[in-house]
Amino acid sequence: MRDFINDFLKWFLIINTGVMVVVGINLLGYDQITTLIIPQILACSFLTSLVTTAFFAYNPKKAITVPVRILLTCVHFLALCIIIMTLGVWFDWFSLTKGGVLLVVLSVAGVYFITAVISYILSRGEAREMTNALKNYREDNE
Repeated sequence: MRDFINDFLKWFLIINTGVMVVVGINLLGYDQITTLIIPQILACSFLTSLVTTAFFAYNPKKAITVPVRILLTCVHFLALCIIIMTLGVWFDWFSLTKGGVLLVVLSVAGVYFITAVISYILSRGEAREMTNALKNYREDNE
């Protein structure tokens, strides 16, 4: 459970960063916004982080083939789109029109991209630290 909470917090920070960037871009044309948007953004980040943490927590005993991984990623993306569409209509961010749905899909794709870049950078740093630790361990034991 502790690992799940740690992973959730990590994903929440990463996803919230992506959401803030995409929302900021989407709001460029507006003169005013209501302060209610802050808790609304946090709610979206919370729910999508929960789904993402659960998605990455799924660890089957056998290796997953590439087609299955692609299918799972598409299901994850679709789940995120449904969450954002539902909350977006509830928060009155947009209406369920072709343009509104397209905006959601592009916005989720933007957050997905930003999240992937941040995750890659963080993972690369962790991998570098682990490699250095292994080198030091070998040197100390030789």
